[in-house]
Amino acid sequence: MSYCVNCGVELDPSAKKCALCSAPVYNPKETHEKTKDEDKPFSDEIVIPKKMQRKFIAYIITMIMLIPNIVLLLINIFFFRGHYWAVYIASTSFLLWILFVFPFITKKTRPYLMWAFDTAVGVLYSFIVVALSAGKAWLWEAVASVIGLTSLASLFFIVWVRNKKRTVSAIVVHLLIDAVTVSALSGLSTSYFSDNNNWFVIGIICAVCFASLLGFGIYCDRSKHMRAWFKKIFYI
Repeated sequence: MSYCVNCGVELDPSAKKCALCSAPVYNPKETHEKTKDEDKPFSDEIVIPKKMQRKFIAYIITMIMLIPNIVLLLINIFFFRGHYWAVYIASTSFLLWILFVFPFITKKTRPYLMWAFDTAVGVLYSFIVVALSAGKAWLWEAVASVIGLTSLASLFFIVWVRNKKRTVSAIVVHLLIDAVTVSALSGLSTSYFSDNNNWFVIGIICAVCFASLLGFGIYCDRSKHMRAWFKKIFYI
């Protein structure tokens, strides 16, 4: 009677691989010599699937974001002409595309140039939001403070990463620390410029959420079992 070395399920005597997890069958009592082409029962080498191509993923995400934006923009133009609310959605989608999708299609990563480009796009996005929100003079100061805090945190993160080789878990923890700090300070600054304490409450709520994720990230960083699980699932 044989059992899978990976998941422990009982195996059929004639099975060449596990029916549950597809791990190759390994029986130490077998006496036949293994050939070079024969699969090993398990390997420490992490193989990234060939189908996971950066540009292909970027194109798919682009189409997913582009189609609903076009539909909403047409609906806004032909049915709701009083206020162009679709511009908010389109500009936000463009900002997210620049921040998260555009780096996938660049041939060479230039962190500082990308940081400056993202900051400029953020300023442009803020200008569009303020221009469409007439009568809210405080909005520009509030948004400018949020962009400034986020830009400084991003620059500090880039310098920190390039200064020394960092592990993936350490990078995630550092990003969450930045998120907690920026959320709290952004809520405080927005509350100051708008004279509305609700923004501070929102910022604190966001900071608490990121802090919870930070606690989980620190736990994963210190747990060998969790690190191995993430490495297996996400190929990192």
